[in-house]
Amino acid sequence: MAKRKTLKDKKENFYLVREDVLPDVFLKVMDVKRRLDTSHSTTVSEAVRDAGISRSAYYKYRTAVRDPISFTDKPVMTLLLVTESTDRIVQRCLDAFFESGASILSFQQGLPMNGLVHALVTFQIDLGQDDVNELVNKLSLIRGVIQIITPKS
Repeated sequence: MAKRKTLKDKKENFYLVREDVLPDVFLKVMDVKRRLDTSHSTTVSEAVRDAGISRSAYYKYRTAVRDPISFTDKPVMTLLLVTESTDRIVQRCLDAFFESGASILSFQQGLPMNGLVHALVTFQIDLGQDDVNELVNKLSLIRGVIQIITPKS
């Protein structure tokens, strides 16, 4: 009996194809993914019904069809900021991220304790390590920033 090839045995090939020549099912799978990502639909069943495809078609193609933007994902980074509890400190820190070209994915701020606030910032930036160090340097120069903790690589 011949051994069946698994995904590990196959070499993956990727192709760029214009949207207007793709089969309709691929476009609908992308529509379902967008609906789920943007919370337009809360369940796969609801999203596939709205897009007009079956659940089996979605599950068959969901890992094979990707938006071109997902091939250029930037690395995700995290910083912990310890700041004084002062007016506009958060805005000044966020401005430093935006000026550096960072896209903030999440910003979680704790309650002030003993006059200090801890904020965890998760962001994407497509700059090199030197530019990330420049961002950290820029943050450290902001009045009210006490400490910046970066994960060890």
